[in-house]
Amino acid sequence: MLIFTPVTKISFNIINTINEVAKDRNIKQNDVDFDLLGVQTLIQSVKHKDWTIIEEPLEKIFDEETLRSNSLFVKQEYKIKLRPYMQNKFFENIKIEIALNKAKSKVVATFKKGSIFPCDDNLAKLLKKEINRRKLRLGLLIGHFEGTLNSVLIKLSKVVKCNKPLQKDLRITIASSPGAVFAVDDSIILHYEKNEKKFIEGVDINELIFEYIKPKKCLHGRSCNGNQITVSEPKVEFSHYRSDKETIEAIEDENSIKYYSKVNGYVKKESDVISISKEVSINSASFRNTGSISTGEDKDISININNKNSSDDAVGSGVSIDVKELHVDGTVGSYAKVKATDLSVGEQTHRNSQLEAVENAKIHLHRGNLIAKTAQIEILENGTVKADDVHVKKMLGGEIIGKRVIVEELTSNTTIIASESIEIHTISGQHNKLIINPDKIESYHEKTQALKREMNTKKTLLAEIKQEYEKSLSEHTKQLDRIKVFQKRVIIATKAEKAPNRTDVIRVEQYKNEAEKLKITAELIAEEENELIATSKELEKLYEAELHAKIINKSRYDGHTQVVFIDVKTSQEYSMIPEGVYKELFLKKDGSDKKISW
Repeated sequence: MLIFTPVTKISFNIINTINEVAKDRNIKQNDVDFDLLGVQTLIQSVKHKDWTIIEEPLEKIFDEETLRSNSLFVKQEYKIKLRPYMQNKFFENIKIEIALNKAKSKVVATFKKGSIFPCDDNLAKLLKKEINRRKLRLGLLIGHFEGTLNSVLIKLSKVVKCNKPLQKDLRITIASSPGAVFAVDDSIILHYEKNEKKFIEGVDINELIFEYIKPKKCLHGRSCNGNQITVSEPKVEFSHYRSDKETIEAIEDENSIKYYSKVNGYVKKESDVISISKEVSINSASFRNTGSISTGEDKDISININNKNSSDDAVGSGVSIDVKELHVDGTVGSYAKVKATDLSVGEQTHRNSQLEAVENAKIHLHRGNLIAKTAQIEILENGTVKADDVHVKKMLGGEIIGKRVIVEELTSNTTIIASESIEIHTISGQHNKLIINPDKIESYHEKTQALKREMNTKKTLLAEIKQEYEKSLSEHTKQLDRIKVFQKRVIIATKAEKAPNRTDVIRVEQYKNEAEKLKITAELIAEEENELIATSKELEKLYEAELHAKIINKSRYDGHTQVVFIDVKTSQEYSMIPEGVYKELFLKKDGSDKKISW
């Protein structure tokens, strides 16, 4: 064991003093230990211009605001005896770990599992002395910010079993000072951008659009070594954002301001003002400028694309658009996909473009593929159209499928399929087909298929019910002779004013109950048969749809246009190539067959 003459010193920093003694004696720091002989706490503050000794803990003298302020200065003066390090046998089996947070505003001591506490009436005082030694080696104040440490140690000394290993870690707080409260910088959360930023962000009514997080001031703190903890003031960068009061409602609380949409539409951001708009105008939609645009028809957004450059597509190749209304003053590129409730294209749609209008479509020159409820087209050139009502001024090839179709000028190589009517004003070409085939209309086809499935289901169910009914009826009929015997015995006993045999009564009642069940089943079968007949009639009525359809030509047939009526039920075709004036052609019954008439 290293030996040197103990020395007593006054110190404001015990670690530095230990280092100096070790250096002077050319020994290791770990070979030097100390005993605390006395301690004084000195402070300077607004009221105490000179260093002043205090006798009570800081937290009892000053309020929290003063403890956090930069006008308070604290230090401790220690009288210590420095001596050679020697293992304290009392603590050789007590393992204590001291931990503190980064700001040194909270200090925790952990008595590790397996520690053995000697039996001693002064255990609490000895633990406090050891804890103070550990705190001083860490440069922490003693006697301040300790809260209820003394009472906790007294309680601990009574709880632990002496000379027996500790069964689990015991953790206690040995110092806790007013820690700093860090500032919160202001920020803005753009909720409308969701997962992926889009060119146009559609929102619903009452949807949270964006949120302004208010800045929060900081609070300086005081660490357990007596020094002030200083923290930065909050940064304010987003307070300039404003909302349009007509379209956005602001709800404020102490932490933030939340902005909710009053109407549906898309989020419009101009400078620092955020609003909800229903109409947007752009020069073009392309992968480079906008990417695909999808807000859905429920967002009530109208897009106007005004393309001044005729060499570029207004809707670029491969771009997808899904909005409430779309008005394109330009062309729709190949492989573009467009969907809107109302759609208009001022120039042309390229081949392989896909267009869908939930309600109305209006196109100047159509070469792509269109699905709509109502379609108005100036020129249809080898494109396809599916709609309930179609009106085309000039058809140059292509195909139309609709319920009611009007073509003002029919040229060559065209196919028109309708369920109710086809009306042609003039024919100026050849190789055209005018076809009445209701089954090509999706809604009609789905309805007939649904009725077929319904009939098959009803037939299967009815067959099962009938089979079970006939089996039960047969068994019930076989029992009739026996039941008559039971009934007769019951009647005789009743007339003789005697109690009838209980078994006879039960059997007669059971027979009556079974008869009632059979009656109910028979009624159910009748209802099912009536429903099956009604469904069959409804289907047969649909099958006669072609008999109510007509083809109208306001000019002459030139012998190069084929007219076809298709019997939906049998798929049989009735065809003719008219020549001359046939203002109206239709299919009518001819005995057991059908024929085209006029």
